[in-house]
Amino acid sequence: MRYLVTGQQAAEIDRYTINEIGVPQLVLMERASLAVAEAVEQLIRNKETERILVIAESGNNGGDGVAAARILHQRGYRVELRLLRGISRETEAYLKQLALAEQAGVSFSEGWVGWNESDEWEDAEKMLTELGSCRVIVDAIFGVGLTREVGGIQKEAVEAINEARKRSEDLVVVSVDIPTGISSESGQVLGCAVRADMTVTFGYEKIGMRFAKEHCGEVQVREIGFFLPVGFLDISFGGGRTCYTYDPDDIKGKLPRRSAEANKGSFGQVLVIAGSRDMSGAAYLAAEAAYRMGSGLVKVVTHETNRASLQQLLPEAILLTYPEPVTSEEFGKAFLASLSRASVVILGPGIGQSGTALWLVEAAMKLATCPVIADADALNLLSQHTEILEASAGVRPLILTPHMMEMARLVEKNPDPGREAVERLRENRLQIVEEMSEKYKAAVVLKDACTVVAADNIYLNSSGNAAMAKGGSGDVLTGVIAGLIAQGVPWTDAARLGVYIHGRAGDAARDRLGDYSVLARDLIDALPEVLVECSARS
Repeated sequence: MRYLVTGQQAAEIDRYTINEIGVPQLVLMERASLAVAEAVEQLIRNKETERILVIAESGNNGGDGVAAARILHQRGYRVELRLLRGISRETEAYLKQLALAEQAGVSFSEGWVGWNESDEWEDAEKMLTELGSCRVIVDAIFGVGLTREVGGIQKEAVEAINEARKRSEDLVVVSVDIPTGISSESGQVLGCAVRADMTVTFGYEKIGMRFAKEHCGEVQVREIGFFLPVGFLDISFGGGRTCYTYDPDDIKGKLPRRSAEANKGSFGQVLVIAGSRDMSGAAYLAAEAAYRMGSGLVKVVTHETNRASLQQLLPEAILLTYPEPVTSEEFGKAFLASLSRASVVILGPGIGQSGTALWLVEAAMKLATCPVIADADALNLLSQHTEILEASAGVRPLILTPHMMEMARLVEKNPDPGREAVERLRENRLQIVEEMSEKYKAAVVLKDACTVVAADNIYLNSSGNAAMAKGGSGDVLTGVIAGLIAQGVPWTDAARLGVYIHGRAGDAARDRLGDYSVLARDLIDALPEVLVECSARS
């Protein structure tokens, strides 16, 4: 397990290490700079001919850059240092590092070529040619403490770095701690931001970097000697909840053991309420994923038109089908009996927005006594009927699995909140997810490029990739989580573990099929190999 921090928390860790533990600031800076220098060295193919340009401002992030330039110079690399001098305040550590760099003979210049007093470009092409001739540009302009929009000379530098990178395939941009212009809290772009190929960050990965993968590139987390403040994990993000992610070794041994004397009843029953008239795909994907995860029995409640296709696609599943509208007393009794026997209920994939769908959602939310995973159309219906959700809060374990638009609908209580609502969500997603988790006493799984799970704490997922961005992937996720719960994994643990395993299956499918051709069913096909990796014999 790795903890992730905000810029404010990083500053507190830094302060505690220096002031309370007694580690000198320059020692920490030297270690950080050495980490940057070593990362740059890995990128240089010919130290005698390839240029390195370090662009720095006059804060502590700039001090890291200046020190990295000195280390590289002393190791014989062709390094140049450009000091922007766009802010009036110079930190003491930066000035000390600058003095050391001057004594070591580092070549440096001040200001920005092409910049004049009227804040206009004089010779943009000259600057871009200079930047493009470098092998590596080190971005040491602003670090994790930035909270305002980037402007002025720093904005021009950021835009020039990005343009030079776009023009030159050979140029590599390395950011110090976090790309300039990225919020360490939310990952939002503060006006403009450097697009780095690599980010070397210190001690702990910053939360915002999880949501700014396009800007961070490869992330290297380097240990430099920080000490965590006493009680830090009790006071981290959101008034007491920690924020963390899994590494591959963290999930080994977390899968439930399968006794040699077990039978299908030992591994639970998943009830999948999914699909609508002539729409069987979502029901199939969720049901097969639950089976592949190890569930003992999977029962699917769906429209009667889906019977033949599901019997062919997944003959292992038990089916309970209904006509539309649902008027049969016989079906009602069978449905209630199915709810009473279930170990976990999947509710919503592909059920549509009809009156029948609403009836199914309301009945399941009121009558189920086991954990319920509400997904897809169930969430869209609940956003219009929040009284159902409110009445269910705390009655039974509840997992909500919205993607960004579905989450916006829930937050706004509006079936069509608009793209602006999604952007507002992106700006403050951790707090919103946490608040919804508390309000509905639920585990909230906010699906995105970096999926967030709020359940007693904040989990940011580290697995998965863009190849998974296909219809049906979310249906597979609900099946994965349900399969874990059916076998006895605590529901909040199942939410986090399921998200990670689902992403690992996506990684395995991508490795086999490439970035473009992965389908949702390929994730299911990859589950067995992922589960073998995760399981541990005892």
